[in-house]
Order: sequence, then C-alpha cells, then structure tokens
Amino acid sequence: MAEKQIEASAKPSFFARASTFALSKVKVGTPLYSLAYGAAAGVILSGLVYAGRTLSVMCFDHEYYKLQSRKRYYEKQLLFTREQEEASNAHYLASLSSEYDAAATRMPFKPLDPKYRF
Repeated sequence: MAEKQIEASAKPSFFARASTFALSKVKVGTPLYSLAYGAAAGVILSGLVYAGRTLSVMCFDHEYYKLQSRKRYYEKQLLFTREQEEASNAHYLASLSSEYDAAATRMPFKPLDPKYRF
C-alpha cells in the first residue's frame, strides 16, 4: 500500500503535464515562440505609441484653442449680422409705413373704417 501512495504522489497532475508539454513546444527558435514574442512586442509598441500620442495631445495640441476662438468669432459675426438684418427690416417697415395712405384702403365713396387708421 505504501508503494501505491508513492506512485500516486509521484505522478504529475494534468496541469503540470500540460504546462510541461506547452513549454516544450515554446522554445527559442520555434515558430510558436516567434509568434508569441512578436505579439508581446506589438502590445508593448502599441502601448508606447498610445502613451506618446496622449502626451502629444495633452502637452502640444493647441488646435482645440484655435477652433474655440474661431467658433467665438463666428458667433460674434453671426450676432452682428442678425442685428444688421433686424435693423434693416425695421427700416424697411418704417419706410413702408411712411408711404401708408389710409384713404387708399377705404371703399370708394364710403367712410374709412377705423381699423385702418393709425
């Protein structure tokens, strides 16, 4: 019985055998090692690129400020244009009302209706 316990404990577990098998297939110079090495290098390189771009945007990107300035200028220009249009419309209505002839709105030979008077 003591021999069975020794043999049972000496036998490696499934995970130990699987890891030994996988590590034996991934040695320097095998295609699987090259693929894993390339994948790890790609992850590291892309992380460095991401960090560099983030740093560049945080420290050296002034495009946002330029766009905000242009938007503010456009809003000011738009408000000025609207005010000019409102003034123009007001002047147009004033010129129309100066030409208003109340007598022209009455029926021939009838008195002027009070709703047409100023």
